[in-house]
Amino acid sequence: MTAATITNRLENNDPTTEVVTLTVSDGETYVSKKFGVINAAIVCANADDDAEINVTYSGATATINWASVTDKLATLVLWGRK
Repeated sequence: MTAATITNRLENNDPTTEVVTLTVSDGETYVSKKFGVINAAIVCANADDDAEINVTYSGATATINWASVTDKLATLVLWGRK
């Protein structure tokens, strides 16, 4: 799998949360820099888009599934633990 491009990492003081803005295409992945295990994840498009977007995760890797989309901005919020 191809890695999504990190556009911006949003700093926060919550030790259980990681927030990143990504330039992503369908099926690309993001490996958490903060967690060894992702417990929950939410992804949302940064612009109106009718294509379905969702995220699956396993271990420290999140995979963004975004029906046939190429190089669009999305925000990914992760909750996890080391």
